Amino acid sequence: MMRKVPYLIILCLAGFFVSLVAGQEGEDEPRVLFVGSDEQGTVWANLSLALQNRSDSYIPMVIGVQNNSPQEIRLDRESFFLTDMDGVVYSMPTVKQWRKNYDRIVIDRRLLSTGGIPWEVWYRAGRLARSNFFPDLSGRRGNTTVSSIVLRNGYGMVDLMYFEQLRDNQMGRPFILTVAPEGWETPIRLRLYLS
Repeated sequence: MMRKVPYLIILCLAGFFVSLVAGQEGEDEPRVLFVGSDEQGTVWANLSLALQNRSDSYIPMVIGVQNNSPQEIRLDRESFFLTDMDGVVYSMPTVKQWRKNYDRIVIDRRLLSTGGIPWEVWYRAGRLARSNFFPDLSGRRGNTTVSSIVLRNGYGMVDLMYFEQLRDNQMGRPFILTVAPEGWETPIRLRLYLS
């Protein structure tokens, strides 16, 4: 009889392999996955789409969040924002603004990568919360916006999100992704860059 491997062990192994792969990237290969964590949770950002869509008015990225705190947290549009090195804040557009100014959603959905984000672990464990910040009217995920997400301890979410384009979007120039849900004492910040 096969024993079930505890969820936490699977998650730790996934994190180990992600860090191992990230550590093996060559200087010529662009970095697309960024991870930050503390005792409250973990945040992943996959920038593969941002590297492909550099001329658009929005920066697309796949973001994953896992809650490790004992209390539940609430994530909404205001929980996620970018900041450049000059302190300028870039938020998510409304769905209406985004649909009016962006026409690549179908292409983005086809090209997106969740590589390095352990959403399948959450899914198999029944701990993947549904989210749909930017619904595709023609896609499988439905056209209903789901932008208020509650994560209990051990639950995660992953979604394709868009942010206003940075003023100075030069290759290699760092910027900060902040994830500040209601329920965490301090936000988790990731230093990102497009290489």
